[in-house]
Amino acid sequence: MSEFLLSLLGERLVNSAKAEVDVQSLGARLSLVGLFFGCSLNAPCKQFNGSLCEFYSRFKKTSEHKDKLEIVFISSDQDQKHWQDFLQEMPWPALPFKDRHKK
Repeated sequence: MSEFLLSLLGERLVNSAKAEVDVQSLGARLSLVGLFFGCSLNAPCKQFNGSLCEFYSRFKKTSEHKDKLEIVFISSDQDQKHWQDFLQEMPWPALPFKDRHKK
């Protein structure tokens, strides 16, 4: 899955702490990747994010397959401030704001 993810997302993602996440090492352990396309200014996206965060937290705490799933946020935000604010609500990595054209 690593090569596919590299071609799709590039080499690096970022997390809410602004740390880089290596896509190749991430892809080596995953079986399932969820791509969350969203925008911080869209109310349904904000609502869905809350539900997805609940599911993700529960899954990561209780599933024997917790290391096999990752979600990646792909933003439709038009400015970096909104993207950063929305990313702070998420426990998963995101496509860097400067790479949002890849969506």
